[in-house]
Amino acid sequence: MAGSTREVVTLQFGHYANFVGTHWWNIQESSFCYDTSSSSSPSDINHDVLFREGLTLTGEQTYTPRLILYDLKGSLNTLKEDGTLYDVLEKDDEVHWMGDVTLHTSDTSGKNQFLKDLERIDKGELPTEEDASSAGTEDSHDEVQEATPHSSINPLEVFRSKLYNLDNSVSVWSDFLRIHLHPNTVSILSEYAHDPEQDMFDVFGYGQQLLGTQRVSADLEDRLHFFVEDCDSLQGFQVLVDPYNGFGGLASEVLEQMSEDYDNKGILTFGCYPSVYVRRSPIVDYHRLICTALSVTKLSANSSLYTPISVASGLGREPGPMASFPYLTYNPSLHYHTGGILATALDTCTLPYRTRSDGVLMTELTNTLNYSGRKMAALSARLPFPITLDGALAASLSQFVAAPDLVSLCPGVREPGRTFMQSVVLRGVPPNRVRIPDPAAHADSIFRDCRSANECLKHYLQYVFPGTLNAGTVVNEPLTVTTPFPHLFNPEITHDGMVGFKPRSAVQGVEKVPGMTSLSSQSGLQGSLAALHAEVEKVDIRRFHRFLDAGLEEDDFKEAVESLRQLARAYQTSDNEMAEDSDDDSD
Repeated sequence: MAGSTREVVTLQFGHYANFVGTHWWNIQESSFCYDTSSSSSPSDINHDVLFREGLTLTGEQTYTPRLILYDLKGSLNTLKEDGTLYDVLEKDDEVHWMGDVTLHTSDTSGKNQFLKDLERIDKGELPTEEDASSAGTEDSHDEVQEATPHSSINPLEVFRSKLYNLDNSVSVWSDFLRIHLHPNTVSILSEYAHDPEQDMFDVFGYGQQLLGTQRVSADLEDRLHFFVEDCDSLQGFQVLVDPYNGFGGLASEVLEQMSEDYDNKGILTFGCYPSVYVRRSPIVDYHRLICTALSVTKLSANSSLYTPISVASGLGREPGPMASFPYLTYNPSLHYHTGGILATALDTCTLPYRTRSDGVLMTELTNTLNYSGRKMAALSARLPFPITLDGALAASLSQFVAAPDLVSLCPGVREPGRTFMQSVVLRGVPPNRVRIPDPAAHADSIFRDCRSANECLKHYLQYVFPGTLNAGTVVNEPLTVTTPFPHLFNPEITHDGMVGFKPRSAVQGVEKVPGMTSLSSQSGLQGSLAALHAEVEKVDIRRFHRFLDAGLEEDDFKEAVESLRQLARAYQTSDNEMAEDSDDDSD
């Protein structure tokens, strides 16, 4: 590991957070270059920030995320809790019987075609050219659709060339997990079972109580120490959490403890909200509302920066309308789809502290955005960033000057309002697609003299956000969206992410796309938080005995509601203050 690497440890709490996280790790792994003889230039992205090298006891080299994830019993499907990296060792250690042995093979019928193919590659069974060009059977929803045969077989390349349709065969996040996990990564909370139809882990205090048990507390301490002590220069923690159930309580307690133990490290937390909930009833919706309100106040207090993310537009009982992307078509009811969209935004917005050069520390990023007590941020994105086949970055940004067109992924924030400060990341723009082809025809463009993507982004931010503290980052690497990323891109998007003039072939997938994100402190958060406060302020917590039985005091709930009001006021400007007064007058 390079001496300049500043490591980050990631924690994931909850089933939907693990959907988002699985996509995130898959995206990163799909961009790894395993061919050390390649003449291509080194990646801008330093994967050692989030991944660690290791050795099994048999000397096999591993490269796994510095990751601790929590989920409930029954959420792993075919994935073993301790992974598969040490399977051989366990077999060697456990078999002592010298008599006849009957070999029982595990049933893999629960695995979709993607996992079966991945298992074959792990076993060293090389795919054949027939595998690469085979078509799925009519009654199989996850078979290979089609791919182009390769003259020389590279297992990973053949694997990546397959087009899987996993929409009907993904029920849990491990159904599309591409990477290996370290044995210290997965922690299952056996006290509660994963059941989308009957979620019993829906009370904030249940998570708080779990950390109070010796088993969970000691387990967390052991796992955290393992990954932290493995770091040479830890810069902080990334946290993904389901804030709408008991995982919000568990994460809040963990972060409170971490903020004391690692007070000089950054803690960047993302609250992950699904767009559609399986269970809907008045009592269930109120439980989510109460958990959300408690999570927002607790997680923002114990994080360096807290950002709620979703393709849905509401933080309250109703998820609201879904975000619309010009070149994407997705199913809001599939975590597999929405988690993929959120993961692309996370992978992009976190690049400033994961690059090899010209990067910043996580604490520098969070301290810039949480100025003046504003410890929440809003995330918006454009996927893909639109560049036509005959166009250029400068031309695309010229359209954004007239109407900034990033799509909000922050529930409750649809109109950005005033942006106080922001970190904008642009990635994946080919060097030959930067300059306007005919500058003379665009003499009045602010980008006419720009010769690099960095110059274009700088001019764009200065012109569109003149009163904002802007930080811009440009990374050459595009988002890699190969297998098993879902097929979300409209037909006009080419295999390399450009906006084409005719539909791509139905048997050709999109492999990589440019993208753009903004992580910002902005006045739009005031409306989101004020709406949440107005809804939760009407709740009589005495009617929700399960919260009280789990340790929530009435005074503590009232204090959380007041904290939410104060948090909303931190983002208030004269404009939205007038709008708020107008709303009050109309009541």
